[in-house]
Amino acid sequence: GTLSAHLTFQATGRPRRPAVFVAPEMPMRLTALFALLLCLALPAAGADLSKLKAWDGGATPKLVPKDLDGKPRNLADYRGKVVVLNFWATWCAPCVKEMPALARLSEKLPADRFALLTVNFGESEKRVQAFLKEQGLRLPVLLDRRMDASKPWVDRGLPTTYVIDADGAIRYRVLGELEWDAPAVEARIRSLLPKG
Repeated sequence: GTLSAHLTFQATGRPRRPAVFVAPEMPMRLTALFALLLCLALPAAGADLSKLKAWDGGATPKLVPKDLDGKPRNLADYRGKVVVLNFWATWCAPCVKEMPALARLSEKLPADRFALLTVNFGESEKRVQAFLKEQGLRLPVLLDRRMDASKPWVDRGLPTTYVIDADGAIRYRVLGELEWDAPAVEARIRSLLPKG
């Protein structure tokens, strides 16, 4: 574009190649940086039900990441339960802040009709394990080290969370942090639970 062309001109007026070294891992770093910037731009926390945006984006994408033991977990296997599916990273402050509320929500709801799944975005199993230990969190974590499984799900930054009904259909998406165990939010999710 005009700006990039302007930046690559010397005083002679002749274009030159930008003096930027691109390491082989740079695309991954740029992706993470971009996600971080989006993370910082997403809304702050709260129990505002307007953050639970009704989903109109079509069918539920496939998702089969591995858990911390290396075992594949298929989202489709959770049919019959309401699933809160959260995409997060340890470097995303709003993600970290909402995780205790997600854990508390999971403890309040019946395990035979509800499941919480958290998908870590782009980090190693070692880093995630250390983070969970540091924070004292006991959450079901799935890994997407290469960030390819998350592509159909995460397009606006982190955290991004979906509420999926017992038939496997996405009902809501939340962009940014939410107070997941607030009474109004809990009641909305309870309203989706299949009859026990």
